[in-house]
Amino acid sequence: MNPSLSCYILTYNSERRLAEVLDAVAPLVDEILVVDSGSTDATHSILARYPVRVLHRDFDNFRDQRVYAEEHCTYPWILSLDSDEVLSPQLVARIRDLKVQSFSLADGSHPDGFSIRRDWFFLGRKVRNFYPVRTPDYIVRLFRKDRISTRGSRIIHESVRGERCTLVSLDEPILHYTCDSVDDLYGKVGLYTRLMAEDAASRGERSSWLRLNVYPWLIWARWYLLYGSWRDGEIGRVLCRYIRITVYLKYLKLRFRDA
Repeated sequence: MNPSLSCYILTYNSERRLAEVLDAVAPLVDEILVVDSGSTDATHSILARYPVRVLHRDFDNFRDQRVYAEEHCTYPWILSLDSDEVLSPQLVARIRDLKVQSFSLADGSHPDGFSIRRDWFFLGRKVRNFYPVRTPDYIVRLFRKDRISTRGSRIIHESVRGERCTLVSLDEPILHYTCDSVDDLYGKVGLYTRLMAEDAASRGERSSWLRLNVYPWLIWARWYLLYGSWRDGEIGRVLCRYIRITVYLKYLKLRFRDA
């Protein structure tokens, strides 16, 4: 018998891509759990068209939102998604094959999880970088919840972890449509920089004149020149301005948090 697979999706005003996400994942998994943090757009009307279980949790940070979702998934294997991450047809086929094989490999080994390639899109275009990620990245999104969890991770840019776990990479991609407009991009800044400052404070990091006035430009230069965002043309310039503003606001908020 094939092992059952839960999928959880985190939502908040997620009408933009949610139907596309659900259309791709619904035929593949045995349970879809949606953890919503108070959507006021068409998110809930979209969810009503699909066989999903919806739970509400007020948002505090990304790590604890994911831990809550993991704890409420029914089945031992979990596929975790954000509401702007669409499974490619190739990835759907690969995960279906893995389910048939009880998530084992051809050599008979049994990984504890799979890190999946994630391609990033901004304004509908695939990009080389989206701070703080150089793309494509590989992120563990398919895993056994008794072996791997988000517990103990950072509260933003969180990751799953486990002791002495075996991971295998999948090259079939998740398509991450992170922002379809400039408003989407800058709408993230307030929340993200607040959590970044909170995370930095929890790790003992301090702000300074250099980090406020020089470091944002150094980070801009690294990502634009060294990491090749210039190759993405005007979109690359937009994303690197976003980097500079994000880094500046992180340290500004950290400074006045320290004060």
